[in-house]
Amino acid sequence: MAAPAPPPAAPPASPGSGRLAYAALGASETYGVGASPISDGYAYRIRDALRLSPADFADVGIPGATLADAYETELTNSLTIQPTVSTVFFGVNDIRAGVPLARFTSDLHDLVTTLRRARSQVLIVGIPDLTVVPALRTLRGADLAALTRQWNAAMQGVASATGAAFLDLAELSREIATHPEEIAPDGLHPRDAGHARLAAIILAALRSQGYLTA
Repeated sequence: MAAPAPPPAAPPASPGSGRLAYAALGASETYGVGASPISDGYAYRIRDALRLSPADFADVGIPGATLADAYETELTNSLTIQPTVSTVFFGVNDIRAGVPLARFTSDLHDLVTTLRRARSQVLIVGIPDLTVVPALRTLRGADLAALTRQWNAAMQGVASATGAAFLDLAELSREIATHPEEIAPDGLHPRDAGHARLAAIILAALRSQGYLTA
């Protein structure tokens, strides 16, 4: 995907209308992989906590997708509900696929800017500490701690540049390190307990940013 030209600053989004609609963009975790059933995934738990109707919720996550793979489909599908709040959770599949960080950052900037122009508040969810994710220990020659820092710093930079917020998953990473039962047998996705904690952490971040009124 070609790098976009630098866009103008996105207009501020406001939840002041009282309407709340939530779109969850991402890959397999967002889709609900690891939860049983998948409707117990973190995005659905957020939906239930906010008591959203089907018309005001869209989980558009695509399992296994990189950001470039999912970009057009997820953006189109999320905008159909005119979200007032969106979460964007990509990165791990891009790292596994060898996507250059510069390309990922450019695509993320474009995606978030488009959501902001549609007057959605956006929370970019960072990647967890890769050293505590068992399935990623097979990335030979990779400094997983350094990758975590580099990719999260790039995402935080996009958040600052676009008027979005950034969620550091350091708290969840510490929990995973001491509670490996929160990770599914595939060593990559969260189990039900992991999805529950992720939902709680994201909800707390949305509230702390003032994106939710309740």
